[in-house]
Amino acid sequence: MEWMDTVRELAEDPLARMALEEGVRAIVRRVRRGRGSAAAQSEAGPATTAEATGRTETPMRAVVDGTTGEQLAEDLVREVGNEGMRAATRLLGAHRDGFWLRRLVEEEAELSAVLDMPVIDRRGAHPSIDWNTIGLLMISRPGSLKCSSSEMAVLEVAASLVSRRAVQLGEIVQVVSENEFRLILRALEETAYGDAR
Repeated sequence: MEWMDTVRELAEDPLARMALEEGVRAIVRRVRRGRGSAAAQSEAGPATTAEATGRTETPMRAVVDGTTGEQLAEDLVREVGNEGMRAATRLLGAHRDGFWLRRLVEEEAELSAVLDMPVIDRRGAHPSIDWNTIGLLMISRPGSLKCSSSEMAVLEVAASLVSRRAVQLGEIVQVVSENEFRLILRALEETAYGDAR
């Protein structure tokens, strides 16, 4: 069987063996930190409905000049267990002091009305970004997200971290600044290896 021969060759290749060992180590680190369980990989963390908390809407930090993008991101990832979603939200919080997060919160009604789907999920005890809506907006109604090419590139990368958008890295690298590139690298690391904070 050809595939068995290929597996044997790969097992003998030191580079392939090293890559496999690193992958196994990453999985072990995630499990040891409690991020390997099915619950830890859920998109919104613990299931707490607004009805269970006695509220009809989840409050969020008011978007004011004194709130940083990173603080806003932390509000939106409070109960999110999925590393990709946490990293994507933090990327948007760090980029231009929360440019996208502020837009999503401040233009929530308008953006949600475009597809008749919420851009902010308020069903749990804490709000979070509804990445399904963001992905659909980017594909079906990109005109509703007017912005510069580098701003769109950062949003595309964030959506790709949660598997809602495919990106061409060559195109991304051409339009982002050095600072945006560093933010993207940090988000990729957080997605791959978990929260280092």
